[in-house]
Amino acid sequence: MATVVGRRSGSPVDVDEAPVAWPSLSRTAWRLGVLTAVYFGAGKLGLSLAFVHASATAVWPPTGIALAAVLLYGYWMWPAVFLGAFLVNVTTSGSIASSLAIAAGNTLEAVLGVWLVRRWAGGRAVFARAQTIFAFAGLACIVATAVSATAGVASLALAGQAAGSGIGEIWLTWWLGDMAGGLVVAPIVYLWAAEPRWRPARSELLELVLVLAAVLLVGGMVFGGLGPEAMRGYPVEFLCIPPLMYAAFRIGQREAVTCVALLAALAIWGTLTGEGPFAPEPAAVSLLLLQTFLMTLTIVTLPLAAVVREHAQSKVVLAHTAAIVDSSDDAIIGKTLDGVITSWNEGAERLYGYTAAEAIGRPISLLIPRELAHELTAILQKLSSGERVEHFETTRVAKNGRRIDVSVTISPVRDPSDRITGASSIARDITHRKRMEATTRERDTLRSVASLAAGAAHEINNPLAVVLGQAQLLALELQGAQRQRIAEILEAIDRIRAIVARMRHLTRLELSEPYPGLPAMLDLTRSSELEPRRVDCLVIVARDGPARYESLHGMFSGPGTDVIVDRRKGERRRSGPDASGGRRREDRRRRDVSVELRTRGWALVQR
Repeated sequence: MATVVGRRSGSPVDVDEAPVAWPSLSRTAWRLGVLTAVYFGAGKLGLSLAFVHASATAVWPPTGIALAAVLLYGYWMWPAVFLGAFLVNVTTSGSIASSLAIAAGNTLEAVLGVWLVRRWAGGRAVFARAQTIFAFAGLACIVATAVSATAGVASLALAGQAAGSGIGEIWLTWWLGDMAGGLVVAPIVYLWAAEPRWRPARSELLELVLVLAAVLLVGGMVFGGLGPEAMRGYPVEFLCIPPLMYAAFRIGQREAVTCVALLAALAIWGTLTGEGPFAPEPAAVSLLLLQTFLMTLTIVTLPLAAVVREHAQSKVVLAHTAAIVDSSDDAIIGKTLDGVITSWNEGAERLYGYTAAEAIGRPISLLIPRELAHELTAILQKLSSGERVEHFETTRVAKNGRRIDVSVTISPVRDPSDRITGASSIARDITHRKRMEATTRERDTLRSVASLAAGAAHEINNPLAVVLGQAQLLALELQGAQRQRIAEILEAIDRIRAIVARMRHLTRLELSEPYPGLPAMLDLTRSSELEPRRVDCLVIVARDGPARYESLHGMFSGPGTDVIVDRRKGERRRSGPDASGGRRREDRRRRDVSVELRTRGWALVQR
């Protein structure tokens, strides 16, 4: 995709890089016919100003017309160039052979010039940048035109139409005429044909009319004899430069080359009528000097207009980029390789608290904690060697002293010569993320501790109950010092039992600091993972064991578990048929605990 300058400071117009393929044969023939006619008319006009030889002139617009047509519509336009050149020369010199050779040279000039432009001068974007314009001047207007001049003069010499002593002058005139035609005419034809629609605003149209009027006035004064007699003999031709510079800066590239073409027409007419700074010389020499002057004006005006257009486009891009940077929530900071802040966006102001006026010009160490000062040295060393620092998580200090966890990406900034001139850093506040990660780690740790405590309590509780029961039985059977030892054992068991009870009833964990917005899956106060399954139990203690009751009540009493004393009198129920011969109904305990009460002194029943 190429860019062609539009109106007003060169608004770009996109043109496909591929040659245009016209859909119908009739339209193709129409294009070829129009180009042949235009080429023939411009050629006859140019040869009417031939003074050195009938086939060599210093004014040859067909070169620019042919270059623009082939560049716009493709190489298939060459038949029109060949036919137009042949008709121009055959109706002038009358030699078919030399006319065919000259036509072949002119066609080769157009095709070769366009090939060189497409290969090394940007193709259809040839007039979009100053560099490609200079390449166009060198390749298409100097090299390709030299081929045409050489082929034409050689054909004249072979046909006996050019004497040996005048060949050099003929070749120079031919070459400079083609060069001027390519450099002055090709840009105006190409730019207007690339976008023929032109809808300027009223103010733009008025400005253009005023500039054209200024060009006409200056052209009339310099080349039309309208100036005072005292101006004659002075280099007044330089007065032509200011209006052209104004057109290049203010109006656009296409309008600027139009002003050059208008001035060229006035200058050629004035020189031929004996007016202007180049008129005192012979006609052939005057035209060559004038063409050199006009080419100089063109090679200055055309690139200048392209630079102005590029500058305008760059300002738009920079303004768009600046708007993106300013609206970013991230802190985007520019700094030199010495660590001095050069740019500061609104995101940096929100994150760190410093305004741009307060931060720009101060060292970036302003934001780095003292204990992390070594980071700056390491980062600057990496930037100096062209390395990029990506997603570096660290801590920075705000204006109010608050520490901020940030993720920083730092890239070297290079100039057009690829030299590192500074650095750009993008810092994102990750304090929220860090707090979430810390919360998750703490909750996972507490969850693991709770699970471990509950599991350990469950595993210890059952064998502890057995040990306690057996120790109590031994206490009933022993006397004296041995019974005292059992009492010490029971006391130690009570301490273990208290610890286990606290572990078994560990059902709620809380963070040291509540964190807002915590996901429900991480909120242990709302999680059911650590909630113990509720099982209703009844612990029955034998009637003759009050001490045992106190011990068991402290061990088992809790949500869903009751400890009671068996207060039944008489014979304990036994399993088997009752006195009436039937089977015993199942009591509310669902099993006979008499044996356990007699042997162990207590029993556990699930309700």
